[in-house]
Amino acid sequence: MIIETHDLTKKYGDKTACDNINLSVEAGQVFGFLGRNGAGKSTCIKMLTGLVFPTSGSGTVLGKPLGDVSVRHKMGYLPELFRYQDWMTGLDLLHFHSQMLKIKNPKDQINRVLKLVGLEGQEKYKVGSYSKGMQQRIGLASALLANPELIFLDEPTSALDPIGRRDVRDIIVSLKNEGMTVFLNSHLLSEVEAVCDSVTIIHKGTVAKSARMDDLLMDNVLLTIRAKGITEPLLTELNKEYGSVQKHADGSLTVPLNDYEQIPVLASQLITNGVTIYELTPHRETLETVFLQIVGGEGLPLERS
Repeated sequence: MIIETHDLTKKYGDKTACDNINLSVEAGQVFGFLGRNGAGKSTCIKMLTGLVFPTSGSGTVLGKPLGDVSVRHKMGYLPELFRYQDWMTGLDLLHFHSQMLKIKNPKDQINRVLKLVGLEGQEKYKVGSYSKGMQQRIGLASALLANPELIFLDEPTSALDPIGRRDVRDIIVSLKNEGMTVFLNSHLLSEVEAVCDSVTIIHKGTVAKSARMDDLLMDNVLLTIRAKGITEPLLTELNKEYGSVQKHADGSLTVPLNDYEQIPVLASQLITNGVTIYELTPHRETLETVFLQIVGGEGLPLERS
């Protein structure tokens, strides 16, 4: 595992920001780290990157204990809130970071990351003149300068328009194809669903769910039923057997199923009860619906792309 933690906990006085966090991240994957605002995501990332020390628990990143400075040159980090010097050009900024990273051939690396993030031809303009999207791109370029084995991206698409988000999604996929591990924190769940191999959802400082993306979504099927003859006693029976069955204003039903194998069983059950079936349409649940089921939706500051 490129990242592994055991009961990682961080407290600030009487407040517990992260409580017994257990993570396992395989090398070469895109890992999604999800949760409501204030759930403890940023605190956890800061512990993994060595910016803050845990109150208790342990972990390893790139085979070394948390906080080990010897692996920092193998890590990239784009924080959610960052600010570069307005008077520097993008090129100045990348040269400055190259010097700190002691990169031997900075020109080649700088040209590579500028092309990767789509800022070729914009590098001689001052950072202060950049749009929010361009500032996000130059931040991503800085994080990629050292060609790290592991990169932490904290809300990398927050300031981007839909085309910019697609471009960042393509960049993340290309990084994975090059063998890099991407640790992604984002509120844009459709973006996470599109690129991540596995996810961990944390809620109120603790891990609520960890799973591979395919397993997380395929475990849940929503079946839309349009039929005639569904009586109240039958609806009560369906609720008992399948859980929360929703009846819509147009008379259709939505039934949550564990897997696709339950569809013919349910169809046979309806026919046996004299129901005339017009439509059975299965839908795989989205990451958003699963997320809301786990953490609850009330007051959730959630973005949708």
